[in-house]
Amino acid sequence: MLAFLGLSLLFTSVYFGFWGAIPSSSELKEIQHSEASSILSKEGKLIDKVYRVNRRLVEFPDLPEHLKQALIATEDERFYEHAGIDWRSLARVIIKSILLQDESAGGGSTISQQLAKNLFGRKDFGAISIVINKFKEIIIAKRLEGIYSKDEILALYFNTVSFSENTYGIGAGSERFFSKEVKDLNPEEAAVLIGLLKANTYYNPRLNPEPALERRNVVLAQMQRNDFITEEERDSLQALPLELKYRNLLTSGPAPYFSAQVQKELTSLLKDKVKADGSAWDPRSDGLIIKTTLIAKKQEDLQASYDKHLISWQNKFFDHWSSREPWSNQKRFFDQARQATPFYQALAAQGLSEEEIDRAWQIKRPMQLFNPGGDLSGNFSMNDSLSHYLKLLRGASVILDPKSGAVKAWIGGPNFRYLPFDAAAAPHSVASTFKPIVIAAALEAGFEPCEYQSAEQKSFPEYDNWTPGNYDDNYEGFYSMAGTLKKSVNTSTVAWFLATGELKVRDLAVRMGLGPQIPKGPTLALGTLAASPLQMAVAYAAFANGGKKVSPYFIESVQTKDGEYLFKRSAPKSIEVISPETAQIVAELLQGVVYDGTAKSLSSTYGVRKPWAGKTGTSQKYSDAWFAAFSPQEVVLTWMGGVNPIIRFRSGSLGSGSTMALPVFARYAQKQSERIQWPELSEDLIAALDCPDYREENFWDRLRDVFDVDIEVEGDSTKNEEPKDESKGSWWERLFKKRT
Repeated sequence: MLAFLGLSLLFTSVYFGFWGAIPSSSELKEIQHSEASSILSKEGKLIDKVYRVNRRLVEFPDLPEHLKQALIATEDERFYEHAGIDWRSLARVIIKSILLQDESAGGGSTISQQLAKNLFGRKDFGAISIVINKFKEIIIAKRLEGIYSKDEILALYFNTVSFSENTYGIGAGSERFFSKEVKDLNPEEAAVLIGLLKANTYYNPRLNPEPALERRNVVLAQMQRNDFITEEERDSLQALPLELKYRNLLTSGPAPYFSAQVQKELTSLLKDKVKADGSAWDPRSDGLIIKTTLIAKKQEDLQASYDKHLISWQNKFFDHWSSREPWSNQKRFFDQARQATPFYQALAAQGLSEEEIDRAWQIKRPMQLFNPGGDLSGNFSMNDSLSHYLKLLRGASVILDPKSGAVKAWIGGPNFRYLPFDAAAAPHSVASTFKPIVIAAALEAGFEPCEYQSAEQKSFPEYDNWTPGNYDDNYEGFYSMAGTLKKSVNTSTVAWFLATGELKVRDLAVRMGLGPQIPKGPTLALGTLAASPLQMAVAYAAFANGGKKVSPYFIESVQTKDGEYLFKRSAPKSIEVISPETAQIVAELLQGVVYDGTAKSLSSTYGVRKPWAGKTGTSQKYSDAWFAAFSPQEVVLTWMGGVNPIIRFRSGSLGSGSTMALPVFARYAQKQSERIQWPELSEDLIAALDCPDYREENFWDRLRDVFDVDIEVEGDSTKNEEPKDESKGSWWERLFKKRT
């Protein structure tokens, strides 16, 4: 009797808030769950989430019947019969668990009581914690039952339960373990998730598949015991293997580098947006719907191409440096990299000497190292680990819509989890991908495509005797603009740069989006400028869209979970940076690079026959490899290299733009079905482009060019057998004419 009186007094003290306030009915009516925001592709496919707690709310009608039955059969058989407290179960717990110390008696909490615990947690009150917390949950459960219907309580419960791995609610749990919507769960999958609730780490089907399978079968047995399924159905379902389709977007999403860029842009877009109560919107808890520019199929195709090429080239790189480390002649590089690691800094903070630190770095321990071809598991030292990661190749590829600036696909590196640095947004030496900008500046200055520049090698005393060289060491003859780009001739590119004027080239580079840090001097002609793949994609977009500069973006719209627009992108704006005629000429010249120049392997090796325009790029000593490709529909920029210029191949057969970067685009292009249709060239432009790429200029050649007549020279059997083209004008006009 005294025990009963004591419990009654304790219950009363809990009810009146002596052990902490109990939420009122009005507060319980305003339950708001923290909900993850969804990042969607342009087609509406989920590509990532932003959250403090990974939760996606699910409405009651979307809960399949077998899921609800599994929960009720396992956690609260009389759910629809009681009003929040199952007195029979409670009596069983008091007698068996408390008096008889029988741990198999179960918890006795109803779904409503569990919901109360999920919503408000438990506090530590010492030896009587379990009693105080149970009383609180009973009071809250009764109030919940007075406010919400049974169906609403089930929905609230399903949206609050934890499925481990910082995943809350059945929506996120279904997505994490089975990659599907809740409404599409089948009975055995539902039983796995309900079974996991008993102990969400021990019964985690990814971590502990055998206990999870056993627990699933217990849930199925409970469903049969409660007549939700037949014995035959139970036996059939219990015989099925445990099959997961696990997906953690945080570590293995389809576009994690893209998602990181989206979140940066989202912060800017929401900066001045507030809720009705004046508080700021928080994507980590407000369940926003973020529609992006990413096209899922293109991202998938580009990623598959990138991964395949990276695996192959990484293996080649390991073989290439099998006899020594890339930094063997520059040991300071490795020492500096080691000193920058948290592990080294933690040891130094403990006051260890360099010798002691060095010994610690040589201790081997079990590790798993990321590797493009498959993670490496074994005993490695920290020296081994750092050496491995420094030798991993990096790469980036961006697909941009040249008309709008929308980013269609984005790869920033090999693996976001292990290597989160985004190479698609980082500057790299652009090498020969800058040459089309030099040619565009020359065209804008009035030069004609069929004018020629010498390939003669020259030195520049005022620039430390800088002497540009050609890849094939050939310095004879003269090249047109087409020939200069097709063969990527350095010396004639510098000649075009000097003829045009450095200021004009620099100004155009800035206007095309490559500023503000533009190097000075003629070395700029060969791409000493550093720019990101995204910046280069913006620059090349002007060649694809008729001369306009676009602003790149990642987000199309942002909506609340109720469908209200917080942001909706208006029609994108663009500004003209080169004339439509110049853009069309450069596009035509770069189609020639793909057809019969440094990028011809696109068709000869990879069988890509569509009329893409493109330009390869290879920086000094093969530290950076580039390939820029474009059509009127899209621009694709790819860069490959190392974490530092030291991490490089030592031969063009492995480290040039045509071998190291072009294949990423090539395999992507093989999978694209869109037709490429370039605007037709006018007759004037056709005529302006009608000339050989290369000629060995001698006096007779120049004289023939000026007068447009046939001149026979001893040893020269070349005849001009075509009828005279009157559109070329008089010899005087051809001698002095410049385009205006």
